[in-house]
Amino acid sequence: MARATPVGTRSSVDLGTGTRQPQLPALSKVVEAFPADGACLVVTGEVGPGTVAYLQVLADALDVSAVITTPGHEQSMAAAAHISDVLVLTPDHPRDLVRTAAEYTGRLTRRASAPVVIQGPGHLLSEEGAGLLAEQGARGAVWSAQCGIPRQTQDPVQLRLPVFTTAGSALDSLVNAPAGYAIAQTLETRLRRDLARSLSDCTVVILGYGERHTAVAAALRVLGAEVSVRDPDPISTCAAVLAGYRVTDRAELLSSADVVIDLYGDLPVDPAALRLLRPETVVLTEGFLLSDPHPDGTFGALTRVEQYEGGTTVCRFEDKPLYLMTGFAPSHVDERIVGRLHDLLCCELYLCIRELASRPHPSGVRQLSPDQCEEIAWIWCETYGRSA
Repeated sequence: MARATPVGTRSSVDLGTGTRQPQLPALSKVVEAFPADGACLVVTGEVGPGTVAYLQVLADALDVSAVITTPGHEQSMAAAAHISDVLVLTPDHPRDLVRTAAEYTGRLTRRASAPVVIQGPGHLLSEEGAGLLAEQGARGAVWSAQCGIPRQTQDPVQLRLPVFTTAGSALDSLVNAPAGYAIAQTLETRLRRDLARSLSDCTVVILGYGERHTAVAAALRVLGAEVSVRDPDPISTCAAVLAGYRVTDRAELLSSADVVIDLYGDLPVDPAALRLLRPETVVLTEGFLLSDPHPDGTFGALTRVEQYEGGTTVCRFEDKPLYLMTGFAPSHVDERIVGRLHDLLCCELYLCIRELASRPHPSGVRQLSPDQCEEIAWIWCETYGRSA
């Protein structure tokens, strides 16, 4: 079951803070330069002021049909209600988000002549989620990934749905440095506030050394952490060694870690790896949804015990206590940079939607072409270059 929220009126003010929502001048120019030839967009997941501004610009170019929010996130629900002329649905339980999106997509595809594109978080790309969306006639999905592509999406047969993502695109490297810095600063803040620890006293293991991982590693080193890296790719491992990080056996690294950075979200669903961790190890992950437990209260192989305010969760694996942290705070990065990078990301998301709407694509994960990314970059530079 899902609850429908009455739509609000268009507003440029964040009701939570009283501040004006970020404007997106580059996105407006991209929408004007590359109009969409008809598409229905369904957005799922958490919604903030930046998403509201993004959807308000897109509403002039395509049919923003519905926003399906995550239950329990009051700020998200309040923000979504202020997107004009858009249906807002809230499932009764977080685990129903994908099924609600699929059911609404099915109704929409049966009555609309335009293709239906879904935008949402990575759990939409699970085998079950992508299968449901494909069965209901979705043209494809857009994932605004900030931390890479889940392992299961690498198999097009398993995915069953064409997906465009910003992860790994030609523009991705532009957001890595500030995002990596934000992740490291947020980790330091939460360690001090919640656990009375500091990165300067921690051995940190980073699972992976590509895309955002390199920026996180560099920022952690600046904050005084002892950083080790484990990546199954030999070339990435060489890069980590050349950068001066300790590289050794995965089991050895996990068994000695105080903190594990797991941006893909693999660790919470890997019991063998969790057994290697010492009690009270901290796991920071961007790819795992704490808001979406199973009915028995578990998250993968973990059981939630206590939730701290601000993103730290005390979990238990068998009889071992562990700390799980999710998310990073953009407040640790200059607000002007955050706003401009958000505008850049929104431009890329829009062109991904437009690309899916333009014609059918085979199942599998893909990014915009380098030429398309260059077009976005030129428009973005023309917008912000003179005010740098």
